[in-house]
Amino acid sequence: MSTPASPTPPEPELRELVAQAVAVEYLEYRRGAGEKKSEPAQKPAWLQLFESAGFAALVTVVLGGLAGALITFELQEYGKSRERQAAEIQLEHDRKLTAYKEHLERERKVVDEMFLRLGKFVDSSRDLTTLSRKEFCEECGRKALPKSLIAEKQKVVDRYNEATVDWNSNRLRLGMLLQIEHDNDEVLLKTWKEVSEGAEEYAECADRWLTKHNDLEFHQALKACTPARETLDEAIQAFTKRIVVLRSSAPAGS
Repeated sequence: MSTPASPTPPEPELRELVAQAVAVEYLEYRRGAGEKKSEPAQKPAWLQLFESAGFAALVTVVLGGLAGALITFELQEYGKSRERQAAEIQLEHDRKLTAYKEHLERERKVVDEMFLRLGKFVDSSRDLTTLSRKEFCEECGRKALPKSLIAEKQKVVDRYNEATVDWNSNRLRLGMLLQIEHDNDEVLLKTWKEVSEGAEEYAECADRWLTKHNDLEFHQALKACTPARETLDEAIQAFTKRIVVLRSSAPAGS
């Protein structure tokens, strides 16, 4: 058996009920919208953390510390790099200075020996010319020369012979050693050749002079081989000047 349908209210009453329902719905809508405006939506925790003043200060401190540490590290590395460069430069300077001092010491020994042997060679040649004075002439006087004078004359001849042999035995070696120390300097080679040839020419001239003269006065004997001696003196001066120039070519700061 079916349930009887509810009676339909009259039309005016029905319209009033509909209006009331619409009004209630509208009020409910307005109340909900007002609550949403007065109570904003809750932000996520991570966003609230980022927006907080404490987090900003923390970030500032951390970033500032990292930046400071990076700058300090860069400055320290730069300082270390400069120290390494300075140390390398100083080491290279010391190495060059030590090498130069060693070269100079070797060169001085060669030059000292060279002038020592050259001096003996030239002096013995000059002494040989003094035998051309008449007091050494065995045939010029009626009396025989004293034995002491004859012995002195022989000593002069012996020194000349020894110095000649010594010079001829060492001049090539000394010249080569000197050239090695100065990297085959052309000017030095030229002046040394002139000195060597000049010394030999002077020695040969002294020997020829004694062969030709044996009764000269003292002042006459002093003029023996003057051109050869002057040429040799000029060569020695040029050679010495070149040595001084090469020695002055020292590394910077030495």
